[in-house]
Amino acid sequence: MNHARVIDIVKENKDVFTLSFDFSIVAKPGQFLMVWVPGGKEIPMSLSHITSPPSITFRVFGETTKFLSGLRKGDRMYFRGPYGNSYPEPSGRIAYIAGGTGLASVYSMLSKYIGDVFVGARTKDDLFLLKKGFKIATDDGSAGFKGTVIDLFVPHVDDYDYVFVCGPEPMAKSLLDKIDRKTKTKIYFSLERLMKCGVGICDSCSVNGIRICKDGTIFSIEEVLKMNEFGVFKRSESGKIEFFAKNKR
Repeated sequence: MNHARVIDIVKENKDVFTLSFDFSIVAKPGQFLMVWVPGGKEIPMSLSHITSPPSITFRVFGETTKFLSGLRKGDRMYFRGPYGNSYPEPSGRIAYIAGGTGLASVYSMLSKYIGDVFVGARTKDDLFLLKKGFKIATDDGSAGFKGTVIDLFVPHVDDYDYVFVCGPEPMAKSLLDKIDRKTKTKIYFSLERLMKCGVGICDSCSVNGIRICKDGTIFSIEEVLKMNEFGVFKRSESGKIEFFAKNKR
C-alpha cells in the first residue's frame, strides 16, 4: 500500500471535497484508487486529476469519506492503485454526462479532450467543480434545466461522436432505456458498484459475472446491454440482493 501527504483539501460544496496529495502517480483518465485512512474502510475513488499533484473528489457518505474530509495539509492518506481500464481516446464531437459524484471521473478527461459537459444534481447546492459552459440539470429546477441530466441530454445524443457517462446506476440505466439503440454515437460508461478488493478477487462488484473493478470500470454500451442484471439489482456489503426500484430489462 502506498502512502502520501495531503497537499490541500478544498470544500467544493456542503459535503463534497477535493483532496490533492504529494505522490508521483502514473494514471489514465477513468482509473481509480482504493483509498484508506485509519479508522475507516478501504473504498474506491476515481481520480479527478491525474497530473501533478493528483487528486480525488468525493462526497461524504460514510466512515472513510468522513475521515478523509477531516484531513489537513501534511496528514497521511493511504491507497492502492491505480486500477481499472481507462476511457478510450475519442475523436470528433465529445459529450460528458455526469450525475452524483460522476463528474470526478470524467473531469480527468476534460483537460485532454474538450467536449460538452452535461451535469445533473438534485439541487443547485449539490453541484460542484462547475466550469463556464457546463449544461446543468437539477431535479427541482433550482439551476438550469428542470429534470434529470438524461432528459436534458437524450435529444442531442446523435450530435456527438463519443459520449462518456459516469453516475449512479439508475441514471445510466435511464440513458440505456431512452436512447435509440441504433445510434451511431459511441457511448462508454464508467460503472459504479460496491468494491472491496479492487482487483477482481472478492466478486462483490460483479454484474453477470463481469467484475467491474478488474474488467472495467469503463464499458461500451454494447457491453453494458449484455448485462441483464444492470440497473435491476445489486449486492450489499453482506451479499444480500437489493433491487433498484421497479427496473426491468
